[in-house]
Amino acid sequence: MNKLQNNSKTFNDTGQTQKVGSMPLNERDSSESTNTKRMSVSLTGDAAQLLDFLSKSQGITQNEALRKAIATEAYIRQEIGQGTKVLLQKPNGDIREVVFR
Repeated sequence: MNKLQNNSKTFNDTGQTQKVGSMPLNERDSSESTNTKRMSVSLTGDAAQLLDFLSKSQGITQNEALRKAIATEAYIRQEIGQGTKVLLQKPNGDIREVVFR
């Protein structure tokens, strides 16, 4: 499982966060609910459809899909910042680099 350390929290590719040095990443930290910030987000129709796809394809809520997308973006940005290339391999073996702008 891929992890991203940011200040006092670790972000992993499942979108869950946890304080460094506490319980395993797949378990929620009880203090996380006290650190929750309620937000209102306006999305374009296309973005709303993509969020709906993400949530339904993974069997999770739209809130959880959004949290996972944010954690994934943060992980990818940190890796790119360290010089890592993001590559996708097609079923036929073709490899392509994904360029983030």
